[in-house]
Amino acid sequence: MGFTTPCFIRKNTANIRNRLEEFGYYCNPYVGWRNLYYNLCTCIFGANMVYSLDDDDTDDLEKIDGLIDCGMNEELFLAIAALRDDTDKYQWFTDGNKWIQCSEIRFSTYWAYNDVDINTDTIHKATVNELIEHFKEKE
Repeated sequence: MGFTTPCFIRKNTANIRNRLEEFGYYCNPYVGWRNLYYNLCTCIFGANMVYSLDDDDTDDLEKIDGLIDCGMNEELFLAIAALRDDTDKYQWFTDGNKWIQCSEIRFSTYWAYNDVDINTDTIHKATVNELIEHFKEKE
């Protein structure tokens, strides 16, 4: 299916747009009459489209059920934006102590070909709540 978790961040940088395109999102360079580079918010809705919004538009975003506000936390936004159900690439895995970002299509491939010291009984794709807790500490 693809991307699973709608979220937004209250900034819009070339780094964010480039990373989202790397994940497989399409970053539309124009929204309304403003160019993407002037917009201050980046929002994804679980599809492969990225929307850029003005600060004035973000007030209504908070009312959308299930849409996660990442504030200004770029690492959190990118971790949630990477969540997909058809690949493991760019997603975070944890055993409760260690955190590993997968660089392969499947984590099992990554784990098999790298010397990864993890608890294989508890390793799993990090949930949204785990990502929020993990990256909240890095703010």
